[in-house]
Amino acid sequence: MKKITIITITLIIIFSIFNIGYGAITRNIKANFTVSDISGTNFKEITITPYDNYDDEDGDEKEYTIYLPTGYYIQGKSASFVADRNGRYPFTVYYGTTKKTFTYTVKGVENTGEDNDEDNDVDKKDISIDYSLMYDYEKKQTLFNIKLDKLRSVTTPGGTSETNEINYYIKDLKNNIPFDLTVTIDGHSYDFKIIKSGEFYLLIYISPVNYNDYSTVVEYKGYNFTNNEVYTTNPSKDIYDDNGNYQVSVKSGSSQHIFNFNITGIDYRRPFVDAGLFNRDKFYLEAEDDFGLDYMITFDGKYVPIKNTPAKETFTYDHDTEIRYNGEYIFVVVDKKGNRTVETVKVNSLRKPLKNRQIDYDVHDNNYAEKLFENIGLQYKSSKDEEEKLFDNILPAYMNGKSPDKFGPDLPISRAEMVTIFCRLNNLPYDNSAYLKAKFTDIQDHWARDYIAMGSSKKYVSGYKDKTFKPDNNVTRAEFCQMLTKISAYKSYLNAIPASNNTSYTDIKGHWAEKEIIKIAGRNLIESDSNFYPDKPITRGEVVHAINMLYGFSPSYIELGYTNTLYNKNFNFQDIYGHKYYNDIIISVVGMYREKIN
Repeated sequence: MKKITIITITLIIIFSIFNIGYGAITRNIKANFTVSDISGTNFKEITITPYDNYDDEDGDEKEYTIYLPTGYYIQGKSASFVADRNGRYPFTVYYGTTKKTFTYTVKGVENTGEDNDEDNDVDKKDISIDYSLMYDYEKKQTLFNIKLDKLRSVTTPGGTSETNEINYYIKDLKNNIPFDLTVTIDGHSYDFKIIKSGEFYLLIYISPVNYNDYSTVVEYKGYNFTNNEVYTTNPSKDIYDDNGNYQVSVKSGSSQHIFNFNITGIDYRRPFVDAGLFNRDKFYLEAEDDFGLDYMITFDGKYVPIKNTPAKETFTYDHDTEIRYNGEYIFVVVDKKGNRTVETVKVNSLRKPLKNRQIDYDVHDNNYAEKLFENIGLQYKSSKDEEEKLFDNILPAYMNGKSPDKFGPDLPISRAEMVTIFCRLNNLPYDNSAYLKAKFTDIQDHWARDYIAMGSSKKYVSGYKDKTFKPDNNVTRAEFCQMLTKISAYKSYLNAIPASNNTSYTDIKGHWAEKEIIKIAGRNLIESDSNFYPDKPITRGEVVHAINMLYGFSPSYIELGYTNTLYNKNFNFQDIYGHKYYNDIIISVVGMYREKIN
């Protein structure tokens, strides 16, 4: 009897297990993905449509609980999410107690901080380049030269070719306006800036951004094509970690020039975002960025363009999806440089979500979402913070010292030096064969022969009847007045200055330059007492004072302080302190600067 009872119980258990196994439905959830483009972008809208092996048998389409990459869930037959960066996007699907996580991989979506060269067959480290600036003296044009280790595909703004050397001519290179040039070699981009300041040139190579410390290393090369010489730069390399003012000194022997320029295209700061609930069931969001916002991806996968929000203006957004459950709701706000702020709003004042589930991206059976939703960029600096003052170089330096420690403010200036200054100020394209066209018999071996020929062709100065120029003769005060009135480019400058000085000089009546002296001295460009001393040599200090007055540069206290800082950093003339033309002298050697008004 005991044996029969045991056998009966065993059979009952076996049949029960069999019945349970046979009657239960095992769900094998599968999914189809479709992808569509977001108009005006290269973003992709991913749509997941789950199904299982019993859909046809049940005879109707089921609704699934679909968790988006952000961890927010939607109940329905399908769900969509906009992908704005490369990566693997997880979607977790529930049907009853059955759960499965699917991923969709997105490639080809450019964004800051991603290695967009990952599919490139050529490693950038294997590309060897030698780059420089050159000058075509026949065409009177600057050109950018790159020499390569072998034949490669090179793209410049002029086109694409297979070559191992490229010469790209740069047109309309203007003083102190950086020229941006991007060259692509075998699919890799190389970024350069070229700055012209008078007869000096600065070539800047900007390496890719290091997003580990949010900086970029730059390399400098300096040139002066009047002597076809490569100049030493100080510093030779630098690190750009933010927008602002940067300075580079180029030097060769006693010749020195200061490049002072503003970098404005750097943006490592991500948007400031503040978000929360209003009316207990809707989200509000405010965002601000120093360079302007671009778009937003909401927690429920929507793409919201916000391109029309100006820099440092607050963007306000009300999200109309009703919020029912506690959890973590993710908004991604991206600026125009690709910096991203992931704002997570934690809601705990509503009811709990479905049993044993949560609203955050930990719901997925992998950590792909963690990389998708990470901040890119430094913390935003409020517009209320004090900003660095920026200055524009409105006129390059045009004077050099007589030696590293002497300017010689009270020394005379030669005719050769004077014509060189006029050529620099008027930005004449340098011609190293100009002297061959000149008729002067005494300039063939002179250091300023090309300047003399160029300046005389523009009628800045005249020679003598015996076909000489006398380059080393001193310029008199009368001759300087005549030069200023003869240069056509200066006529409008002179007319803009009121003739407020009506001193009747006793020593100019009947002088050959009487008319020119009255015009210049009447505008206080040259100072004197009751006599003008027309045949006395004009000094270097008087020349720079007159030129600065002519160009209308009257610096503010801030501008003068900035100019003085540049001078103290790069020069140390021992003979100008306390001089009446001290301010004019330092302006002549570092350039004229205006405070940049935003």
